Amino acid sequence: MDEVEAFAEKLRTGSYSEKTEAVEKLGELKDARAAGPLVKALGDAHSAVREKAAGALADMGKPAVEPLIGALGCEYWDVRYWAAWALGEIGDVEAVGPLIGALGDGDRFVREKAAEGLVKMGEPAAGKLVEAANEPEKRHLRWEISGILRKIDEEAKRKPHDFGIRNVTVIAKPEVPKEFKKLALKDAQKGRVTG
Repeated sequence: MDEVEAFAEKLRTGSYSEKTEAVEKLGELKDARAAGPLVKALGDAHSAVREKAAGALADMGKPAVEPLIGALGCEYWDVRYWAAWALGEIGDVEAVGPLIGALGDGDRFVREKAAEGLVKMGEPAAGKLVEAANEPEKRHLRWEISGILRKIDEEAKRKPHDFGIRNVTVIAKPEVPKEFKKLALKDAQKGRVTG
């Protein structure tokens, strides 16, 4: 029995402290085989085990995406909740469609985590959100989707850009004197944003 199997067994049968230790160790291993046992731990009776498992899956990244997408279909809301949270933390575009689907989940907390995850993904999620809003079978999600798109836009405006959005605005305005435009362009090229 190797480490992954040993910790997975502790996760299934151990005490609370053994389960939390197993989740931490499985997360540290960064072995794709640990994703399955960690996803199962999202349904553990102890909230701390669920939360640590979600964190370990988020830290695992890409290898955890597929099992987490599968967990969005679980019958238990708390498993779906943590799966949506972890997918948002990972930010893999493969999860955009399933997270859009989770916007129609029967549980409000799952819907909120799916929306937060899509906002975190930002621009890569925006195109698929627009497509989803235009699909007749997702018509009931339009209000939610428009709110997410608005938040993605707000987040994009807050993030620093390579060229500095305020500099671009200064450079584009015809009423700004040429010398200010030149300074703004130099600042933008150096990565500084002028206000």
